[in-house]
Amino acid sequence: MVPSVKRIVTFKYVRTSKKNSSDYEIVKEILTEYELIVDSCEQPRERPGEYQEQKKYYSGKKKNHTLKNQLIVLPNGTDIVDVVAGKPGPKSDINLFREQQKGFDPRQRFNGESARCGGSPRCSD
Repeated sequence: MVPSVKRIVTFKYVRTSKKNSSDYEIVKEILTEYELIVDSCEQPRERPGEYQEQKKYYSGKKKNHTLKNQLIVLPNGTDIVDVVAGKPGPKSDINLFREQQKGFDPRQRFNGESARCGGSPRCSD
C-alpha cells in the first residue's frame, strides 16, 4: 500500500473535508491504480410506528424494514476506501453504487456483482 494513502484516514473523510482538497485529488489519482471492490448489505431495523416512516425503510427484497450499507475496499480487503451506512432499505444496490461512484476519478475501476455495478464499463464481475 502506498504510504500517502495510509496517512489519510479514508477517502470519504478527504472528500468531505474542504481544507484537504489537494489530498483528495492525490488520493483519487492513487486509487486509480487499483480495482476497488464494492459490496452492499441490508441490516434489519425496528419497524417504525408511522406509516410514512415504514414506507421509507421497507425493503421488498428482504420483506422487512432495513438500513442499507455499502463498503468500497482495496483489493486486499484490509483498507476501507469508502463507507455508506444507514441508507433507507428500498434504495437499490446499483443506485447506491452510482451515487458513490460520482466521487471517484472517471478512470477508477470497480469489481462487484453485476447487479451492483449495472453493467458499467468501469466495473467487472
